[in-house]
Parts: sequence; C-alpha cells; structure tokens
Amino acid sequence: MGFKSLLASLCLLSAVSAQLSGSVGPTSSLSSKQATICNVLNYGGSIGSSDIGPAIASAFTTWVTLTGGTKWAFRLDGLITRASSTTGNMIAIQNANDFEFYSANSAGGIQGLGYEARNAGPRLIRVITSNNWSIHDLILVDSPEFHLVIQEGSNGEVYNMAIRGGNLGGSDGVDVWGTNYWIHDVEVTNRDECVTVKSPSSNILVEQIWCNQSGGSAIGSLSDGTAIEDVLYRYVYTNGGNQAFMIKSNLGSGYVRNVVFDHFISRGTAYGLDINQYWASQTPGTGAGVQLSNITFSNWDGNVVDGVARPPIQLICADGAPCSGITLTNVNMWSQTDEAVYKCESAYGSGLSCIKSGSSHTSYAIVTTSATKPSGYTTPTTLAGDLASGFATNAAIPTPTIPTTFFPGRAQITPLAKNL
Repeated sequence: MGFKSLLASLCLLSAVSAQLSGSVGPTSSLSSKQATICNVLNYGGSIGSSDIGPAIASAFTTWVTLTGGTKWAFRLDGLITRASSTTGNMIAIQNANDFEFYSANSAGGIQGLGYEARNAGPRLIRVITSNNWSIHDLILVDSPEFHLVIQEGSNGEVYNMAIRGGNLGGSDGVDVWGTNYWIHDVEVTNRDECVTVKSPSSNILVEQIWCNQSGGSAIGSLSDGTAIEDVLYRYVYTNGGNQAFMIKSNLGSGYVRNVVFDHFISRGTAYGLDINQYWASQTPGTGAGVQLSNITFSNWDGNVVDGVARPPIQLICADGAPCSGITLTNVNMWSQTDEAVYKCESAYGSGLSCIKSGSSHTSYAIVTTSATKPSGYTTPTTLAGDLASGFATNAAIPTPTIPTTFFPGRAQITPLAKNL
C-alpha cells in the first residue's frame, strides 16, 4: 500500500471511530425493569379490542404522550391499528430516560392505515428530548405521515425495524436529529426519506440500512442555522426509489462537516450520489448557503435509471458558500442506459472529473462532463426480498416481517428479539 493510500485509510478510520461520542441505549437491563409489570389486559384491555387506548392510559398515565418516565420498558407484542384521524402522534415519548420500546416476538408494531387519513392523521412514534433509550424489533406500517421521528435528546439506538409506507411524499421512515444516535438494521419502503439526519445533529452512526423501493436516505432539508457534524453512514443498500443519497438545501446558513458515506450499493435509483444546494422543492433560506466541508464518499457501487437525464453523481454547491474537501474514493456509479454525465458547481475536492482542486474556493458555474463507465463498476448485487415497486396509496399495505439481512453479505448486528 502506498503512502497516500495508507494516509487516506488512516484518515477514514479516524473519521469512522469518531462518529459516536459514547454509549447508546438504556443504562439498566431489561430484566431490572420487570419487577413491576403493567399489563394492559389487567387494565380493561382485551385482545382484538377496537380501542386499546383507555387501557394504555390506565397502565401508563396517558395514551398520547408518555412523559418523564425513568427506567421503564414498553413491550408491544401485538399490532395496534389506528382508528382515529386526530393529528399529532399515536405514541409520543417525551423527556424520558433509560427506557426500551420493543417487541419480544419481533412481530409487534403499529398499522397506521394511512390510506384512510393521508396527511390528516398522526405520526406513529415520536421520541422527544429523551436520553439513553432503544427502540427495536417493531413493525411500522402505512403511517398517515411520518413513521418514526427522533427529536433532539441523546444516546438512543434504533434497530431491527421494518417500515412500510405508501408510494408518496410525506411518508418518511426515520428522521433523526440530536446527539449520539445509532440506527442500524432497518428496512424502509416508502417514497420519501429512508433514514435521514436533520439539523442540529452530531455524532450520528447509521449503518446496515435497506431502502427497499424508498425515496432514499438524505441529510436535510437544510436551511438557516444548520449545525451538523461527525456523521457516518455505512453499508446502505438502496433498491429503486429516488436517490442513493442526497444532501439537500436551498441557500441557508451554517455548516455540515466531518461526514463519511462508506460502502453504498444502489440499483435503479432516479438520482445517485447527489449534493443539491439549490433544491427547488424547498423554500430558499436567507443565507448565502450552508457550508459543506470534509465530506468523504468511499466504496460505492450502483446505477441510476438514466445517467444523462439525472447524473449518477452531481455536486451542486451554493455559489455563496462553495463546498470544500469533497473526496470521492472508489466511487463507481453508472447508468442503466450505459451513458452518463457528471455535474459540478462550486465544488472543491478530488475524485471526480468535474470537481475543482485548490485552496481558493471561489464560485463557478455548472460544469458538465461526459462520463465513462468506471473500471471498478460491477452490476449491483441484490437481496432476497427486493421489491419491484412501492405500495399503492389507496389500499391497505400488508404487514411485513422483520428481515435478518439488511445489506448484501453482512450479518445482522443484533439478533431479532424472538431469537434471543
């Protein structure tokens, strides 16, 4: 290995090891939380009941928001079905500490029946300003809006999840912002965000994600006052959908820095590796642009549907805040049409024909270069269970099982709860 290759590897390892800032998940064991058990069947609930809300309210203080608890667990082994079109959150957990929300049989969760209340019903689960927790082995289906939202807080872990949404916008799988979060072994089907980091965030690790006919993962949407740093996405597999990955904003201010995207595989997405700081679907911020710096893309293999209409790689940075330190290493993105272009604007770094180098980061207009098939490109592998299309928006979405593989050739990090 040459000196430059060794140095690049050491830098990447350093960036990877720095993403989480400490331990995540509950600070006490699940067994220690079982001294007192509140079973909804003992509080007026019954299996097959048309309304389990009063029983949950009796057992857990309130249905809408579980507030301020410490050292507790919520075990959900059945499927709760949305019956009300009230907006908000079906289950919100706020200002809590040291908790676990899970299914012991890896089959519990929420059926949102979103097709009956599209954009007029609740999000399924929202965790707000809570610390030291985990959510795992749950199935979330067809939320009227977003499925899982993690808002602020710290030291959380999300894993072994299957999320099925409709084939339309506003169906986000996992949205997270806060400090020190680990999200892994999650499958998402929808037509909006797969697993997305929002601002403000630091020390986020996202790995072994299967975006199975999904809008794809992203950082954004970003606007004024953005503050995101020390983020690592690795082992992300995307089958169909909108993009392999996108950093999206429209002007604004602040920063995204020290981010690594390592080992991505994508098949038949509309966009590939996409930085777009003039994203037309977002209202422009008041600043000149969010500053992107020290962003590394490594070990990518994938293709887009039409590489001329939508480049497999485009780096469109804000003229008022040019990107710097954008590094592409072993990125082999191509087109199913066997023809492609690359696009860059105000982007500085290395590893792409249209990107500029140097220490003087001044704006420049879009540069479009013809692309040839990368020598390292191979036809992307598949996973058993890859979907050919998304789900209809006017009919019930079937309840899936949680898979045990989320990225080709890699074992699940934590076994399903039912197998422990």
